[in-house]
Amino acid sequence: MNAERAVMENNPWGNLSTSLVVTGTGVDSASLLAELHLGDSEEALSSEGVGTYSGPGWATLTVHDRHAKSADEQAAELLELLSSRKAPLDDLKQAGNAVKVDVSGVAEPGTALVLSPTVLAGLAELGIPVTFTTVTESGEDPEDPLAWLDD
Repeated sequence: MNAERAVMENNPWGNLSTSLVVTGTGVDSASLLAELHLGDSEEALSSEGVGTYSGPGWATLTVHDRHAKSADEQAAELLELLSSRKAPLDDLKQAGNAVKVDVSGVAEPGTALVLSPTVLAGLAELGIPVTFTTVTESGEDPEDPLAWLDD
């Protein structure tokens, strides 16, 4: 088991990103930065490896794998930005927006996602849900999850 864990820790998810995701009416990158009191610091954030993205009714504050390779490092980076902004996060929720942290990446067999107890505690202190979004490189599950029905 220890050898299996060591192999998995050395083979993390690919294309990893960790994001604060906010969805709701009128949400975009500029409003997210303003609500979090980050001002017009989109350029400063991108130089630090954090980007903002948005579409109709959603925005993210995202730490990419080119800045921090592991999920633990990415979540710690996001926590550094958000831990002093609990009140603005609560305000976003009170305004009727859906707010969560999402960790996403390519999860193939034999890969692992490891978050330290310190990071997990920090995420819990934010008081917002944490979700995990995975895809496989092929875009399909390696096994048919309903195969047991044929038995």
